[in-house]
Amino acid sequence: MSFKSALTLILLITAVLISGCIFDKDKENTNTTTKSDLIPTTNLPEGFKYMGTHDTPIYFVTPSINATEGVYRTNKGEDAYIQVIENDKPEALVTQYKQQYKNYNYDPFLEIYLNGHKATQITDYTTINGKQQPTYAVIWATEKAMILATSPTADAQTVMALASATKS
Repeated sequence: MSFKSALTLILLITAVLISGCIFDKDKENTNTTTKSDLIPTTNLPEGFKYMGTHDTPIYFVTPSINATEGVYRTNKGEDAYIQVIENDKPEALVTQYKQQYKNYNYDPFLEIYLNGHKATQITDYTTINGKQQPTYAVIWATEKAMILATSPTADAQTVMALASATKS
């Protein structure tokens, strides 16, 4: 066997061993997902299916921070989300979140009670096929987290039902 052939064979074997022994992509991906106890996965309101949980960056603060996001699908095929940002000052995060609406020509906030505490329902409008359509979000703070329930649906009750499922 020539030196060139032996070297090629050694490099090939090394590449196979390294790729099989060091990099296990499936194991790597399953260990990075975190889960918040505030994201419901069972006993959901009728019409909701839990799809999964993942970390996601949130950009309403600088620098961006990470949230844990629960993803749901309604029986109408619409997506819905619960984002939990664990923080020592969740009320301050709620205030910062609301600042992105300060230049609106209407008051998007409606103070509500949810699971026995104060929360805020936010109404935003998007234009779809030339028509304005409302979308809703519900935001509130617990002792250690800011929670946001949202969906691109025009049905406020869908978002309220999901927000109520957090029991927080």
